[in-house]
Amino acid sequence: MPTVEVPGARLTYDTGGNPGDAAIVFIHAGVATRVMWDPQFQDLAHDHFVVRYDTRGFGESPGDDVPFANRDDLIRILDAVGLERATLVGCSRGGGIALDTALEHPDRVAGLVTIGSTPSGMDYSTVPSTELERQMEADMELVDQAQDVEALIRIEVMYWDLGPERDVDDVAPEFLARAIELNTGAAHFDFAGEHRELTPPAVGRLGEVSVPALIVVGDFDVTESRVGYDLLMAGIPGAEGVRIPDSAHLPSVEHPDRFTAILRDWLGRHSL
Repeated sequence: MPTVEVPGARLTYDTGGNPGDAAIVFIHAGVATRVMWDPQFQDLAHDHFVVRYDTRGFGESPGDDVPFANRDDLIRILDAVGLERATLVGCSRGGGIALDTALEHPDRVAGLVTIGSTPSGMDYSTVPSTELERQMEADMELVDQAQDVEALIRIEVMYWDLGPERDVDDVAPEFLARAIELNTGAAHFDFAGEHRELTPPAVGRLGEVSVPALIVVGDFDVTESRVGYDLLMAGIPGAEGVRIPDSAHLPSVEHPDRFTAILRDWLGRHSL
């Protein structure tokens, strides 16, 4: 698989489709790797040039304990595959990376899609998290400190992928198995690199986004993601919003055909 060397890391990526077609770059969630995009990557490669990569410290992109910026890594990916501009599709932290990149490098971004994402600089202390969410967050912190990887994967899948309001019996067994598989392969638990945040952060600059934007969230997602959805919808000029009623943090994985159809419709309407 191709890689690109960046300061302190080696980023692994895949490409598909015709390089002459409109380009899409997929950026994975923190509870997954680039393979979370398998259905969309394969479908859209028929008429787009598609790129996906493991962000630094995840999957097959090992990283050292050095300062870095995810938005810089993304630009290195664009350069490596010869793209001047692309539509960025990011889930969770991947959507935050896409948004920061659109603000710092607007000439490189043609369109923006976020899924369950929050803008950098959002004040999480004001998020009205539920008691269950706070308890699950505390549990994650405890098992993380104890370096109990299996327990951390289990709680993360319940918190993010299923959503605190659902149980294993509320989702398809195939999705549950895939969610566990994706998070197990993320290999991000011991990554120690220090991220350089966007300054000023995105939360106060949403009005600067000048490209078409699609904002997606699952109705069973955690409170902070739904608050992020509202902020992005209110702040990004002309943003289009879609709520997925029977999904949490990974609608593109839980309902791949439906999500791909939504994405294709939006891309088509904006000639992306």
